[in-house]
Order: sequence, then C-alpha cells, then structure tokens
Amino acid sequence: MVHLVEGSVWLYAPNKVLPIIFIVLFSITTAFQLYQTVRFKSWYTTTLLPIAGVCIIAGLAVREAGAYDYTNVVLVIVSTVFAMTGPILCAAANYFILGRTLYYIPWLSPIHPGRVITTFSALDSVCEILIGQGASRVVNTTLSASKREQGADLLKASLILQAALFAGYFALAITFHVRARRAGVLNKKLRTFLYIIYISAALVTVRCIYRAVEYFLGFLGYVYAHEAFYWVFEASAMFVYTVILNVFHPARYLPKSNKIYLSRDGSEREGPGWQDKRPFLVTLMDPFDIRGLLMGNDKKNQYWDAADAEVEPVEARAQEEGSNGERK
Repeated sequence: MVHLVEGSVWLYAPNKVLPIIFIVLFSITTAFQLYQTVRFKSWYTTTLLPIAGVCIIAGLAVREAGAYDYTNVVLVIVSTVFAMTGPILCAAANYFILGRTLYYIPWLSPIHPGRVITTFSALDSVCEILIGQGASRVVNTTLSASKREQGADLLKASLILQAALFAGYFALAITFHVRARRAGVLNKKLRTFLYIIYISAALVTVRCIYRAVEYFLGFLGYVYAHEAFYWVFEASAMFVYTVILNVFHPARYLPKSNKIYLSRDGSEREGPGWQDKRPFLVTLMDPFDIRGLLMGNDKKNQYWDAADAEVEPVEARAQEEGSNGERK
C-alpha cells in the first residue's frame, strides 16, 4: 500500500539527512577522480567520471532543498534530471574504458575500439535526450495524467535502450575476455581490470533495472512512492561504483597512449594506432565495418602483424631514450 504525503510533489517527505551524507561521500570520490585524471593525464578515458560525480552531487543538493520545500515542482524536476544524467555519464565512461582496453590488444577486439566509444556514446546521447524530456514531464505534478504518462513512456524507452547498450557492452567485454584467455595473453593485471569492468558495469545495470521497474510500475507505483529504493539502488550503487574506480583506476592498468599495444608474443609495442577513415555516420551505422570485411580492407589496418622494423618495441625505445639521456 502506498502512503502519500499530502501536498508533496515527491509523493513522500524527502529525507533531510541522507542527501547531506551522500553529498559529502560523492564530493570525496569526485575530487579524488579529478585528482587521478589530472595526475595520470587520462583525459580521454576518465574525464566523464568527475563530471558524472558533479551531476550526482548537484542532484543531491537540489533534493536536499526539496526536502524543505516539497511542494516546489521545479526542485523535483531539476533533481530528477541531474539524478538521471549522472549514471548515464558513468555508463558512457565505461564505454570509453572498454574501448581503451580493446585498443591495448587490438587483434582480439570484436570491433574497432574507437567504434565502441563513438557508437555507444552516440546512442547514449539519445538516452540522455529521452531522459531530459521524460523526467521533466513525469515528475511535474502540474501536468495532466496523460502528459505524465508520456513522460514515463519516454523514460521507459531510454531505459530499455540503455539496457540494450549494456547487453552489447557485456557481450563485447566477454568476447574479448575469452579471446585473450585463449590467446594466452590474459595476465593477472588485465584479468583483474576486466573483472573491474564487469563489476562497475553491473552496478550501473542494477541502477538501470531499478529505474526501469520504477517507471514501468508508474509514478504512483510502490517503488516510485518509496524513497528507500532510491537510496539503496541508485545512490548507494553509484557510490560503490565511484569508489571501485577510485581504487582500481583505469590508468593504473592501461598505457597512456592507445598506440601502445600488446603484441602476439606478449611484448608491448607502439604502432600507428587503429585508424578508421570512414565518415562518422558510416562508422555509426556500420561499427563492425562489414563492407570493409567483405572487401578485405580490414587486413590493411592490421599493424599488429607488421614486421618488427615497422613497429617499434616500447621497451627498446625506452631504453634507447634513456641511453641518449645519459650521454647528454
């Protein structure tokens, strides 16, 4: 049975203490994420993590304000949009992290690593648009029931799309994992990081399932009307997510440049990088480059099978640079 608080646009009286606790917790993890991104110079891979943290903090801050004025519909709209945006950015960060991992062993990647980032992120942007439109309607109690239902439908569509994206994400990661194990290059460091990828993605998926259940039950449903679900399946889940990526930061496991890759013999080398000169829209529509596979164009880009003279071992280059420095 749902017990509604009269006059509250949240349907309940929002907790006044938990937002402050989580603001402090997320501020610590977000500040640390920013520090790590600057320290490791992992701009391309992890910049979205502190940005996501800021969005989550902003949503919590507005939620705290709403706890003292739970008749203000603007506050619940703004809080919901920020609350929905933060996890979406975390999901996008995971796409960047997986893509960066595939760049490290390109000859085992199911698709072009760069396409993981562009394709998944582009579709993630669609999720963001649907969320912005849907959240602003579903929590606006001044709208008619039909308008709010339309908003709920938009949110359902975004959550279904996000679930499909993460299903594809897990499929790519598992395929890569199996290939690395069979190829004998799955060292302890890489295996640990793949487990971190699975766990972090699972936490985002748990949050996605919670939101899906919430909006499929409706804005007067049991889950939507009980704040405890938010604190357990969203705030807590995303906090654990950020802590895990603090402790197991991607920059500790991956080389700084995506041109550095692990060769078939297990040594690190530096190549030209996996390039795709096709137009962006073509890569978006055909991330697997099926046309290129049929025409044999993919073989021209397989720099990892190039002769030793064409691809320089990273360790040898580092030793040479050190010797030059000693001579000076």
